[in-house]
Amino acid sequence: MTSEPVNIIFDTDMHTDCDDAGALAVLHALADEGSVCIVGTLHTAPTPFGSHCVDAVNTYYGRPRTPVGGMTWVDYATAPRYEAYRSGARSVEERGSDYVEIISREFPRIQTQNGDVQDSVALYRKLLAGAEDGSIVVCAIGQLTGLAGLLDSPSDSVSASSGVDLAQSKIKLLVTMALGSWPEGEDGWNWRCDIPAAARVLNDWPGPLAVLPHGGDVLTGGELVASAPASNPVRRIYEIYAKGNDHPSWDQCTVLSASTGPGEPFAERAGYRLHFDGASGKHEWRKDSTSPHVYIEQVASSAAIARIVEELMCRPPKRRR
Repeated sequence: MTSEPVNIIFDTDMHTDCDDAGALAVLHALADEGSVCIVGTLHTAPTPFGSHCVDAVNTYYGRPRTPVGGMTWVDYATAPRYEAYRSGARSVEERGSDYVEIISREFPRIQTQNGDVQDSVALYRKLLAGAEDGSIVVCAIGQLTGLAGLLDSPSDSVSASSGVDLAQSKIKLLVTMALGSWPEGEDGWNWRCDIPAAARVLNDWPGPLAVLPHGGDVLTGGELVASAPASNPVRRIYEIYAKGNDHPSWDQCTVLSASTGPGEPFAERAGYRLHFDGASGKHEWRKDSTSPHVYIEQVASSAAIARIVEELMCRPPKRRR
């Protein structure tokens, strides 16, 4: 008996690294084989070209009508809370690796071709309001800004439910990628780039929560650049950002975990609750047998996971064959 596909909302900060694009390629490959359904692709980092780039990837993979969201961060240019992200964005630009605008110019895209992008928080509310209870897995591979906005959102014309109520009733699992150590430490990027948003989500999430920190030594992308056609925007992204070389696969690992659930190549460490300090950005896992939080452990070798990821990234789009 064939299992039902996992309904995924993909929440990305596609801009300051190329593994977001690799993760979206993996997600489309899994959708082609029927194991996942891509409910929406939400960009929640402060660059308008990010959502355009997401749209271009969706279009290439034959899903041009997949909902695309985008958002701005209020006072992004000056607010101290965003300095880590601003620094990362400057570094990418100085290295000549800022690919999102290049992709938006070079590749076809459907939903954002006129520059209009639906707000990601509003899109979260719309997608969740139309979903069955307990049917959505959110795969958040970037900052938690959009999810914090969801939790803070009031009832509106789309739904009489608050954002907290929508998250609690519709989302069966949130999987977030973070570079934090076990059992305590500080995330190296996603949570650190918007600490107040991370605190809101991690401390107040009203349902099951999983954290995945792996993928730094799962190296992929080189084969994609060598074998994929020039019409593939993800190949072009790896050319621009990784210069055609293999690159860490944090976000691809997160998509795999969100899509396949417990079992190799990952396993769940339960019985702990995540506590996040909104002042320092540090976190700690404390023993709690009642907690709905899990830490995702890697159980397969990095080389084995890299083979899985690379093969998925290199699959030609089924809808374009």
